[in-house]
Amino acid sequence: MAKHRKHPPDRQGVTSLVLGAILLVICPLAVLAAPTPPEPPPLEKPKPPPAQVSSSEGMPPLPYPVVPQKRQERKNPPQPPVLLTKIRTADAEDWTRTPHDLKKLLEWMSGEMGASFSSNIKTWSEVSTNPRENPVLYRSGYKPFELSPEEAGRLREYVRNGGTIIFNALVGHPDFYQSAVAAARRILPENPVYRLRLDHPVFRSYYEIKEVKYRERAITDGVVSDSFPWIDGVDLDNRTAILISRFDIAMGWEENRHDSWGYEDADARKLGGNLLSYVTAMQEAGRSAGKSVELADAGGSKAGSLRIGWVAHAGPWRTRPAAVPMLLRKLNETTGAPVSFEWREVVLSDASMFETPLLYLTGTTDFALGENERANLRQFLMKGGVLFAEAGDGRPTFDTAFRAEMAKVLPDHPLVPVPATSSLFREPNDVSSVKLRPALAAQLDQRRTAAPELLAAEINGTTAVIYCPRDLSAGWEQAPAPYAIGYEAADSTALGVNILFHALVR
Repeated sequence: MAKHRKHPPDRQGVTSLVLGAILLVICPLAVLAAPTPPEPPPLEKPKPPPAQVSSSEGMPPLPYPVVPQKRQERKNPPQPPVLLTKIRTADAEDWTRTPHDLKKLLEWMSGEMGASFSSNIKTWSEVSTNPRENPVLYRSGYKPFELSPEEAGRLREYVRNGGTIIFNALVGHPDFYQSAVAAARRILPENPVYRLRLDHPVFRSYYEIKEVKYRERAITDGVVSDSFPWIDGVDLDNRTAILISRFDIAMGWEENRHDSWGYEDADARKLGGNLLSYVTAMQEAGRSAGKSVELADAGGSKAGSLRIGWVAHAGPWRTRPAAVPMLLRKLNETTGAPVSFEWREVVLSDASMFETPLLYLTGTTDFALGENERANLRQFLMKGGVLFAEAGDGRPTFDTAFRAEMAKVLPDHPLVPVPATSSLFREPNDVSSVKLRPALAAQLDQRRTAAPELLAAEINGTTAVIYCPRDLSAGWEQAPAPYAIGYEAADSTALGVNILFHALVR
């Protein structure tokens, strides 16, 4: 097992392959020190992978339909629903190296987790853009590849419809991994590819995964330097729609002892089980009430209306696009204040940011601002602007990063807890107590209610920053959010209205 290091996951797992690339710039001879990626396992001949792979009997604990099997039905048992579609390419040398990976994973999930699913095999062109027909697409290989414009376009439609794509770098080969990252950027070019931190729900969706054991080859070759899992993701709104395993998980599912840069069998299976648990739990997460409501500015006029600027930053920030318009509608219904439902994307390095008096900032993982961004935000706040921020899904990594950034932006005006007597909890709604979502209740000894948490920073006696370390926007959007660490919809909306009202009348 690799040595555990106490530092943020985004600074973990720096491979000697990358170090070799850096040294190559300095000295061409340094390439000799870079480890050679493992060879893939041999092909199984002559039998090709089965066209349809089923798991054994069981019932899932997850929100996805299954077909139970009766023990007396042995001749023609009903086929469990298809969850995974393995992608077939023209290069059989690449995609068929682990023909039993999904079969073995699904059998294990049936026995260990009680989840009964099946898989099938299709090409990219055969995949339906309706994810109900193929909920999860799985592409594993070790060779470099490139999506055609047509394939990238179809996959973009697929993920926007609610589908999920999982890429696995077979034997941990960097050629495939780099191609998968490029493919993810081509499918969703507007969203960043980032390494998932340990507070991401994929690491606690079924098993609590805090560290993993890598295979001996990965350790001796020096491509891993810690015991944290390495999975990259691309978020689409409030869910991670594309997942990339930097190190191999498929050979662990097969219990294949061939050398690889990957995870030991037990941890590979747990990671696989968690990936599929997360996907099935998030199937309906993209279907919120807010996304089905069309909001239009009354009379087409925005004059005198409250308009919110949404801060763009380097991390995932566009978490719930329908949330802010839904909150503004509630503000209008509660107070009669004129609002504009068209939020504006704000880049802190652009002088146009000063045109919007109220900024909203959120995200689901750590981020950092540049010096120019910090300077502009400081000037904005000192001139009377207001920043309203919340930790998307209540993620601790965002919370830590936001507090650190605010300490740099306003070093003389710290964030402090808002007292219970504040008008923020009283006007226009009484929000002295809030109902907790299950994920937050689980952290607070299964309590059903609690006092709301807000922090604020004041400048010259006036509130400049209002921050909630718990998730609010899932409630504004009325979205299914099984992993959101925050407040139920009615209370999060009431609190959000209070914050906007406070920003208007302060």
